[in-house]
Amino acid sequence: MKKYIYLLSLAFTLISCEDFLNRQPLDTPSSVTFYSNEAEIKIGLTGVYNASFWNSRGSVPDLKRVEATTDLIISRKSDPEAIIAMGNSGPFVIGNTMSDWGWTQAYKLVSRANDFLEGMKRGESLTSKASFARMRGEALTLRAWAYLNLITWYGDVIFYTKPLQPSEFETQVTTGRETIAKALYKDLDEAYASLDLNPADRGRINKAFAMGIKARLAMLIKDYATALDATNSVITGGNHGLNPNYQALFTLAGQTTNNGKEVIAAMMFPAENPNIVSWQVVGYTPRQTLGAQSNNFPTQACVDKFECTDGLRIDESPLYDPANPSRNRDKRLRWTLYMPGDTIEVRMVKAQSLPYQNPNQRFIYNIHTDQVFRYNWNTLKYDVVNGNPDFVTSASSVWQYGSTGAVGGVGYVWRKYNDPDQYAWELKTPFILMRYAEILLTYAEAKIELNQIDATVIDAINAVRRRSGQPNIILSNQTKLRQLVRRERAVEFATEGLRLFDIRRWGIVEQILNGPIAGAAINPADVPSIPSFGAKGSVQDLNDIPDYSSSISKRIKSRNETRTNTAKHTLWPIPQGELDKNKNLKQNPNW
Repeated sequence: MKKYIYLLSLAFTLISCEDFLNRQPLDTPSSVTFYSNEAEIKIGLTGVYNASFWNSRGSVPDLKRVEATTDLIISRKSDPEAIIAMGNSGPFVIGNTMSDWGWTQAYKLVSRANDFLEGMKRGESLTSKASFARMRGEALTLRAWAYLNLITWYGDVIFYTKPLQPSEFETQVTTGRETIAKALYKDLDEAYASLDLNPADRGRINKAFAMGIKARLAMLIKDYATALDATNSVITGGNHGLNPNYQALFTLAGQTTNNGKEVIAAMMFPAENPNIVSWQVVGYTPRQTLGAQSNNFPTQACVDKFECTDGLRIDESPLYDPANPSRNRDKRLRWTLYMPGDTIEVRMVKAQSLPYQNPNQRFIYNIHTDQVFRYNWNTLKYDVVNGNPDFVTSASSVWQYGSTGAVGGVGYVWRKYNDPDQYAWELKTPFILMRYAEILLTYAEAKIELNQIDATVIDAINAVRRRSGQPNIILSNQTKLRQLVRRERAVEFATEGLRLFDIRRWGIVEQILNGPIAGAAINPADVPSIPSFGAKGSVQDLNDIPDYSSSISKRIKSRNETRTNTAKHTLWPIPQGELDKNKNLKQNPNW
């Protein structure tokens, strides 16, 4: 979507002047005259889309960083998301750059959308009715997206839908999360009526995204009936389905084709703009990769969420072998992350640099010896190269940010979004914001919570499981189905930005973000025991929360991280600067 996602310096930037300079220049627009026709409204909408492009260092999607505040990920020690995940052990305090960022970015989008929605009225008479309604619908949906994230992160927040005067910003009060969500239902219903089903431009807001946001809002406030209706409208509409190739969802070629139209919304990185790129994969690769900078890693808790091929959790399945933990597992495990012994191929250079980069490099991921097994493109054999920065016992390694480093990971690295057909430093694969698998699982969860369990619930869950070869379920018990749908969301969407939203609305932050972060075996010959998942029927059991205390000494423990999250960590703190400017604001509880 060329004109909606560039980081533009928009021509309609408004400045205040005095005296003589108050006279309107003939070659630039003003806040009074802009949006006077359809062309200007289109430019203004570009600015709203621009404000929804949430990224940081190297255009890495910030929602990926938000995911790193959860139990599924450990980031390198110095990153703000790693400190948030630590809770009181971080310590996570007011002023954390990520929690401050969330407020600033989301309200930037709200403000931009409000200005646009008010200003576009001036050009309504010179704009076709359908185009005007569609562009208004896009802005309403983007504003709802901002508020969805705000109330997920901060709870009750300031809610305004009109442009504010400077003095008004300091007099606003917070509105309850449930009130905000229900107000946004109306906006999203209006948007749905006018949005395109299949926009001509990739990256434009579509009908399914509006209903998907409505469903997330409803799930957040436990309004399951509304979530059911919203997801059902997408399902029965028949426009979207599942891509039969899970791995293709996370490559540029796969998303361009978008089989099944599974990808509903994504943050775009246009191929024709060399300045908009993502370094996401650079942070996903281990340090033994030539030219890598790893900083974001799966945890053992993430690995152990994936079932065995018989559909049972690892502590329940006779197929699970702790000495060979990658065998007999849900295929999504290996499609999501790399484990020791896996072959990794990645492109870190543009031009051939033989013998190891052609331009792709290939190696066998190793953490248990001080050698790297690199593929030699001249000899077509693997060379054994001494000096492995990811060697688990290498205390003197200069790369302590590695996949087993003192401030790095715990033995695993991500596979999702690794695309060997692209130069990793200029990755163009869009970051998925919503896909049809979520619609199916939200539909199922809403019906489970309403205790309206029927064949459609089972069908929705099985459709997602079937793609990876997992056996169909035949459950009818509400508690067990709740456990299963939560497990499915964890493994299906790992690293996609949904985990914090889920654990907060399920009320399990304190249970899931406490205790030590464990990893792979330090010595594969000294096999750690299978973790405990608590007593049957307990919160620990029903949310698949592993306990590694029986063999924690045998597992990698990056910086011996122990997380300590309490009730206050169910919300982020409001930035102190906002409290200083607006005395009507109150800090979130216990901050």
